[in-house]
Amino acid sequence: MAYNQDELEAPGWLNDEFFRDVMRESNNDPTIELIKPCVLRPGTNKGDHYASVMFRTTVTYRSQRSSEEKSVNIIMKTKPEADGLKKELLDDDGLFAIEIEMYSKVLPEMIRMLKEIGEEYKYPRYIFGALKPRTILILEDISDQGWVMGDFISTLDDMKPIVKDIAMFHAASVMLESADSTFVARHNYSIAEKFMGFKGMITKGFGDLMHLTQTCSEFAHFARPLGRFQENLHNFFTALYIPSKTIQNVLIHGDFHSKNMLHQVDVEGRHTNTILLDYQICCWTSPAVDLYYLLDMIPTQEVKDKYRSELIYMYYQQYSDLLKRLGYAGKIPSLLDLQIELLRYAGLEIFHYAMFSSFRYMDQTAIDIEAYLKGELENPAFNNPEFKKLMHSELTRFLHQGTLS
Repeated sequence: MAYNQDELEAPGWLNDEFFRDVMRESNNDPTIELIKPCVLRPGTNKGDHYASVMFRTTVTYRSQRSSEEKSVNIIMKTKPEADGLKKELLDDDGLFAIEIEMYSKVLPEMIRMLKEIGEEYKYPRYIFGALKPRTILILEDISDQGWVMGDFISTLDDMKPIVKDIAMFHAASVMLESADSTFVARHNYSIAEKFMGFKGMITKGFGDLMHLTQTCSEFAHFARPLGRFQENLHNFFTALYIPSKTIQNVLIHGDFHSKNMLHQVDVEGRHTNTILLDYQICCWTSPAVDLYYLLDMIPTQEVKDKYRSELIYMYYQQYSDLLKRLGYAGKIPSLLDLQIELLRYAGLEIFHYAMFSSFRYMDQTAIDIEAYLKGELENPAFNNPEFKKLMHSELTRFLHQGTLS
């Protein structure tokens, strides 16, 4: 099994003394002592995540308040120490501060609220988080409780728990904002500049699309509108993370893709439950951002093409019903409002195709992510006739609906 290189050796400060102090603080019990050494191991398989450095371990301990031996499996997320794009991405503590607040304050309040109407929103138990002296987030490791990471979702039924989760997350956030005048200000974060900082990846992604317009006659008429779209990309992308003036905003997950969720699977391979992970870039803006991730970054292309409208309809039905049951007093957008909003934000789908199409055509465990973000990897998708057919169809759709104009 392949692991991320920077997870093969843990930093020295992740030692038994540190984990003893974490257990003491998280349990509010200064008498806790470890009774076994904590052996660290890599947190994720290669290709399962990028930005943070992650480790797992089991903490076995005993308290003077009880003779019972206890243990907890934990997974921790830390900042990279080696120089490179990963370190630059997490150079400040902003993303960790967001995620620590999400797990320690926001998600518990969402769960309380949803439980009152008979709904259950799940997430890994928060154990510890700190920005100083070391930046770290520690959660309960639930991989031994039947939760597994999957790939692109290949059936409509397996999409249903995911749609339900994001609808619950959005609806609960609207309720939190309606009751707290400081909520928007506290979640007024934008990942746009960090994304736009990956200039090599963006230049390469759109350069590949432009290469199609130069080498394939059937793509030639897309050259000028694609060029204009790329020229305006920075302004467009920045606007994605500014609260919308045309629809009810929500707290978006922001990094809503197939590797940021775990599933429970029955004996027949069907997904019975899903939980979302990685709440580092949550911010208050249009639900269209998460919905394009729902369409572009989670299902297979076949499921997306076949059930695109049904997935949005399913989300809207869940979201609007939850707001009613939660007692929301504001105006709930109509399905038409949502569809118009998606049209306004459709450029994000072009961005997704340009940047991330390669993930569907290569072994993700073999990707050198650093090279990918620098724009140094060739995209195998652009030599694939199936992909060319898809992109011609999609670019035609974007042109006809006005996204490329």
